[in-house]
Amino acid sequence: MNSYKITRQFLFGILGIFPMALGISAPVPEGLRIGIAGHAFEHLGGLGEQADAAADSGATIIYVSGVGVLGYGGLPEEAELQKQKKAAADYVRHAREKGIHFAIGYVCATSMVDLEKFANHWTPEFRQRFQSQPPEWRQQDRQGHPLPSWYGGLYQPACMCNPDWKAYEQFVVKQQIEAGCDGIFFDNPTVHPQGCYCRFCMQKYASFLGKQAPAPRKDKTPLESLRQHAADHPDRFMQFRCTIARDFLGDMRQYARTINPKAWMTANNSLNSADVLFSQSRTYGYNIFEMSRTEDFVVIEDMSSQPRALSDGSIREYGPTYEQLTAISHGKPIAAVCLADSDYHTPPNLVRLAMAEAAAHACSHLWWPVWPEAERQRMSATIRPEALFLREHASLLNDAAPRCDVVLLLPMNDYLRTAECKTSQEAANLTAANISYQVQALEGLDASTSPPRRPRVVLSPNGNSLTQTQIDKLRSRFGPQAKWLSTRETNWLAQVKILAPPISIRGNGSKFVRATLLDKKKQTILHLLNLNIVKSSSFQDKVAPAVELQISSILPSKKVNRVRAFSADSNGTSGDI
Repeated sequence: MNSYKITRQFLFGILGIFPMALGISAPVPEGLRIGIAGHAFEHLGGLGEQADAAADSGATIIYVSGVGVLGYGGLPEEAELQKQKKAAADYVRHAREKGIHFAIGYVCATSMVDLEKFANHWTPEFRQRFQSQPPEWRQQDRQGHPLPSWYGGLYQPACMCNPDWKAYEQFVVKQQIEAGCDGIFFDNPTVHPQGCYCRFCMQKYASFLGKQAPAPRKDKTPLESLRQHAADHPDRFMQFRCTIARDFLGDMRQYARTINPKAWMTANNSLNSADVLFSQSRTYGYNIFEMSRTEDFVVIEDMSSQPRALSDGSIREYGPTYEQLTAISHGKPIAAVCLADSDYHTPPNLVRLAMAEAAAHACSHLWWPVWPEAERQRMSATIRPEALFLREHASLLNDAAPRCDVVLLLPMNDYLRTAECKTSQEAANLTAANISYQVQALEGLDASTSPPRRPRVVLSPNGNSLTQTQIDKLRSRFGPQAKWLSTRETNWLAQVKILAPPISIRGNGSKFVRATLLDKKKQTILHLLNLNIVKSSSFQDKVAPAVELQISSILPSKKVNRVRAFSADSNGTSGDI
């Protein structure tokens, strides 16, 4: 297909073609579907309860502070707690009146602040819920001593395996749901970089090992034997640490649904930058492959990867990360907030770009509509058209099969041996070349989701380190026609371009344009993004349009009935082409 288009920011090209047989992923709740879900944090530092700004900017889901933030300090006196709970319920009710569909209540999964005062306001009845005192809830080193928080100050890290801490967290969860929240967002479900060796973690570690659990040594207690085994087998202990948050979230989800059977559960899955997929599993136990097993949807907080053009002409983008997240999240919906160099304020056109980029990769963007009052109206008014545009065209974005000429393998369990995820870099190279690809996690080969349709190339960053069992499963899944390449070969990308020609884009500013293809029964959707937007300040950006574009792509059918362009921008190409 050859076409001549001018676009400012975001463009959909819709191509009518003959019917195709496609595998469609499992359905997700309507409120979490692509284009329909508009995720927004409504608090930042001392500025909170910004449901009005969130709704005005097009959000449908907000993450509310509510009474959850009171959990940090051990909760106030009962009368004050009930007062705050009523205020939170009133706030959620107001948010719904403004157009917010779902409120997700904030709870911190591990942090206790100022332990000396933590239990000062507890009633005798509340104290009876627990078998131990809060100082005993902390994560511990190999000698059983409390570990310091990585945040410093008055923070102390509680252990997600400790039954008393879990009982305390359940109480906070209950307050949030009773105040009207539709689910819970757990922040910082984190295991200490040194690992926790408390007796509860060691009991779970023994269960994790199963028949391989060590027999107590004569010179050590059972607890000491397990601690020694963990120290002697760092890979096994690291693997166990990555299940702690998963099990905690699963327990909290089960409990939350005793209060509200439809309660959603999610968490901060971290991934503070695009290159830490493996390293965050090794340090803080953030393993998205494991955590997403017990979440209803996956939330990512990236502090540096806001898609945009930099002043030196280089490009930042999050598309490659979305592709990897899709491969390891067990089919769960994904929402990510992407910041520019840890600046919690993002100018409006860059928010719109992030929203469009997420939608192009079957994910959702989560923005932070917590702006100074002087900026609030302009920011909301500029962002809202993109949210409405995606919602209007949600039928194009959902229940479609991403085009997949190349399968890129992701050996997720390689985090056990290295902090570097090579797949992340290879995905970035494929995205920059506008090659249609999907990522396949080796640990997800037995998943029930439909495989890509007859990929032309299977790419492995592992070279020849695949097991024969994995190779057999891959060949069965993708068919014998696929050419196998290793990214250890210096010219692998050139070979891919020959075997699986990329979408060709030429024209003024074309190096900043990214293209993705989705196939539906009678349509192909070509989603174009212009990344050439430069951040000027926290609230200002500059858009450089991509103009006079020529696009060429292979279609599933020779017959094209109609080509239409849709744009969220008033000066972008739209209508029949």
